[in-house]
Amino acid sequence: MKDVTQVVATLSHVPGVIAAIVVGASDGLIVEASAVMGAAAGADDPRKHTAALAAYLYSKVTRASHAARLGSPVFMRLEAEQGHICVVGAGDVVLVTIVTPKANLGRVRLDMMTAAKGES
Repeated sequence: MKDVTQVVATLSHVPGVIAAIVVGASDGLIVEASAVMGAAAGADDPRKHTAALAAYLYSKVTRASHAARLGSPVFMRLEAEQGHICVVGAGDVVLVTIVTPKANLGRVRLDMMTAAKGES
């Protein structure tokens, strides 16, 4: 994978991405994160919880995928009423994006997959 700062910068500029976060796959701690689009200065940062929970959820999906003999998950998307959380595993880290409902999910997925593989 490319430099995490570059990955976060690239993903955060995709239209519809509210936040891009790289977290530790095993501990859920933030390695690098973008500013949250539309967040008030000094407000409590919800990314800490979102990132940790996304990494945890990804680990459980990985277990389920292996139990079903499907191999490792490639891309995970949680769809909610007001947007999506997209997750891609990249070795020791997990890429997480929080996106608006109107975001181009194909573009988000492609850019996340490209970043995880370390391609330009």
